[in-house]
Amino acid sequence: MKGKSIYITINSKRFVGALLTSLVCFLTSCSDVFDMPSSYFVTEEENALSQAADSVYSVVGILGKVQQIADKVVLFGELRADLVEDNEHTPSDLREIVGNTISTTNPYVNYSDFYAIINNCNYFLERADTTVLVSGRKVFLKEYAVVTAIRAWTYMQLALIYGEVPFYTEPILKVSDTEKDFPKYNLFQICSYFIPQLLPFVDTEFPSYGTIYGIPSAKFYFPVQLVLADMYLWQQNYERAAYYYASYLAKKTLTTGVVASSVASINSSDEVSTMTSTWGTSFTNPVSDEIITLIPMATSKLEGTKSELENVFSSTEENDQHYQVTPSQSYQNLCLEQDYAYVVNARTTKHLACGDMRQYSTFPAYYAKLYGTSSGRYSFREDEEDILVNNKYTSGHVFVYRVGTVWLRLAEALNRMGQSTEAFGILKDGCSVRMVGDSLAFTYANTTEALVRFAGIHSRGCGRSFGNDMYSMPDLTDSLTATLWTPQQVEDYVEDLIIDEMALESAFEGSRFYDLMRVALRRNDPSYLADRVAHRKGSTEPADETLKSLLSDKANWFIKHE
Repeated sequence: MKGKSIYITINSKRFVGALLTSLVCFLTSCSDVFDMPSSYFVTEEENALSQAADSVYSVVGILGKVQQIADKVVLFGELRADLVEDNEHTPSDLREIVGNTISTTNPYVNYSDFYAIINNCNYFLERADTTVLVSGRKVFLKEYAVVTAIRAWTYMQLALIYGEVPFYTEPILKVSDTEKDFPKYNLFQICSYFIPQLLPFVDTEFPSYGTIYGIPSAKFYFPVQLVLADMYLWQQNYERAAYYYASYLAKKTLTTGVVASSVASINSSDEVSTMTSTWGTSFTNPVSDEIITLIPMATSKLEGTKSELENVFSSTEENDQHYQVTPSQSYQNLCLEQDYAYVVNARTTKHLACGDMRQYSTFPAYYAKLYGTSSGRYSFREDEEDILVNNKYTSGHVFVYRVGTVWLRLAEALNRMGQSTEAFGILKDGCSVRMVGDSLAFTYANTTEALVRFAGIHSRGCGRSFGNDMYSMPDLTDSLTATLWTPQQVEDYVEDLIIDEMALESAFEGSRFYDLMRVALRRNDPSYLADRVAHRKGSTEPADETLKSLLSDKANWFIKHE
């Protein structure tokens, strides 16, 4: 496979739904980074939005509402999974989430913030006047695509967290309307509804509002192609999911090798002396090409909506240096189990015992402790308790889509299409992708020069995975191996590698519970999720049987809401 293009034919015909008419957004008051001076306010009685400036204020107002759910999305997606444990400083509301025993009085249970977004989107999509032209351009079309994607993504998060949820697409403008008996939609139904709503906008260019707090506004939007691909992935329509993940990456010319966290030098004992990390700095520098979508948050509560995630995952002045959840032993073991391939020269590669270096970019204090180095804020307390800083939240923003996670979801879809070798190539060899007619053309790394541009996703933390024989999949071209492995076993094996890579790449970003859920549903095996969560303390320690029993019932994967 190395050094050549692999063509995978995927039907690119797009569904064509009914023409979308009567668009626009309900302008709400907003604050902080999205605060824009305007006395303009839309009421039920007013006509459809028709001024060019209306679209800006409307979208900005909705983005301000998205800030309100950012923490909740991450906490429900991460704390319930296997990569974190609670500790003596975990607040009771978060302890309930970690234990998957969430009471209906837990402050995080209320889903009104999600519906505030949805209702604003509903208003926009009903009221905007898409016939308005300025300089020959339909001024609301770009914003309509943005709002359509936000609404679809928000409903998807609702269903992932709460299971079946009230569903409506008309704006609620009167208190009496809230008493209606809305139908309940599950995740599959939500995806089925929104896929045809999104398809007409896959090629619609999003608007640019310049920069806010130094971040291009383009990074605040949810790309239609990626929301579509996620929905197809949940529906187990792997061909369509692969098509939209790949077409987005091809359009943006995003390869697997955008960033990496790597060993820069070693000592005479083959221990790490120094490291470098463009991967880690992509979180502290949100303008990085690695970042596709983020939810921008205020830097202080005085400025507006500030994320509390740094207080959850890091030692801060606000939490008296007591981080509120701990990286699980299972996560630490997974990182340390990885073989690091350190290239000394063209003829020599050493296999280091440092494990995956993304762990140390995420938590620099771990690196300082392991290798006896120190670096300012990553020192230790006088009472010998670690000061833990999670670099993924030092910027204060919440990350939704990254290049690495999109490639991994593409690999997941390709593997389930029967393209396990190509899926594994994304992890090991690295590649780029381009569209050729109805086909996706994947070009895999073959030379040292190519590795600079490509580099597999596994190489982001494990050195030169390209050519590393210790990181491999069964060779079905070997007759003996082929007799020992069925195609289904190979597919499951590669899928397990992808799920491990997702943990290494995107730990603590809010997707882990759902990554495990997708595989458990796909294999019709709840234990795939339950066993991993029950073994947070590591595979050598006894499982939490109570947690295992609880999560063996799929009904308990969703939050109860009254």
